Amino acid sequence: MLIAAAVGVAAFVIGQSGESRAQSASAPVRLTIANSQWVDALRGKNLWNAVLKYQAVAPNVHLEQEAIPSAEFDNKMTTAFGAGQGPDIAMMQEGLFYSIADAGFLADLSAAVAGVKNLNKTNDNGVVNGKRLGVAWQRAVYALIYNKPLVDKAGAKVPTDVEGLIASAKTVMSATAAIGFTSRHQMADYIGWFMDFQNWAYGYGVKWTDGTGKLTIDTPEAVAAFTAFKKMYDAKIIPIGDDFPTQRTRFKEKQVAFSIDNSGGTLNIASGGALAAKDLYAAPLPFPHPGAHQQIFVVVNARSKNQKAAVDFVKWLVGPDGQQALRDASGPDALATDVPVTEVFRAANPWADTFAELAVNSRSTLIPGHEVDTPQIMRFVMQALERVVLAGADPKTALTEAQRQIDRTF
Repeated sequence: MLIAAAVGVAAFVIGQSGESRAQSASAPVRLTIANSQWVDALRGKNLWNAVLKYQAVAPNVHLEQEAIPSAEFDNKMTTAFGAGQGPDIAMMQEGLFYSIADAGFLADLSAAVAGVKNLNKTNDNGVVNGKRLGVAWQRAVYALIYNKPLVDKAGAKVPTDVEGLIASAKTVMSATAAIGFTSRHQMADYIGWFMDFQNWAYGYGVKWTDGTGKLTIDTPEAVAAFTAFKKMYDAKIIPIGDDFPTQRTRFKEKQVAFSIDNSGGTLNIASGGALAAKDLYAAPLPFPHPGAHQQIFVVVNARSKNQKAAVDFVKWLVGPDGQQALRDASGPDALATDVPVTEVFRAANPWADTFAELAVNSRSTLIPGHEVDTPQIMRFVMQALERVVLAGADPKTALTEAQRQIDRTF
């Protein structure tokens, strides 16, 4: 898609209160904002309405959304940015962010955060080679979520390990005919699957590198994670073949007992469906160790013809008005600054506090020291896992082969 050219740019200043205000009239500017979340039912609408509040302080700016399903987002953004096109602004998962940043396609956002003293650690990885290229949009940690009425009706327990998860899922299935558990499990949804699987890997103590930064794939911990995932897959508690959007929709429709999902996905499930938010609960992951979080950054296209206006938008977004607008639409996701979840939201969503607690010790889905290469590294890992779950390959053998492939490539 071609970027619309601007004939003028608004000038803004940040006052002591942090609020943006126009200083002079300007010709209209159109900013296109790409985000996979725009397609989410209700949550996407709420997030977009939060963003649209910017137009009240910048009336010459017209915001236009580019909504792309998550399964297609990375490929479309990589192609568009590589062709010197793409949106003016985008919300990118951390893995895509590092790849696009490494290619030199992102604008410096130092001016957007100048004077902002309360940026939290969710913004740390937005600095690449000493330059601020991303600002946190949301950080979504993972938890075990469950439909409490279904679980209570079946007399099932909230599990604390994989064996308990399988047992409780089967109990609910037997008593209610509901789906026991939902999980990504296909290479067709590779990006989402590898990020979700990091919870299993981290949960069993996997680090993917040794103390020197060398990639270590075929470890006993990784074998344990593969074995546990295979055990869950073989238990016939998940809807084999269904993509994850379909599985989330079924959760919304009160047809699912348990799932491992992030706070953003959980907000989607709890919003606007048959399942009432008060009936959705969360618990720690059923693994020995803490799990993962997904980090999303706001970026500006370095080749945007509206770059100054786009940076001004990001400046507003990290200010108090923008952060509060985003908080009201983001549920418990961590934001660029520590804007507290409202008491009204916490009271209506009993799952929110658990996510906040789990975020304290969660880890990035990216491998430290190999952030740019993580998606390709994990492709070898997930192909190995696919051989284990579909073809019955031995976990240790599959991981050893993945290690050989990774060593040859990296």
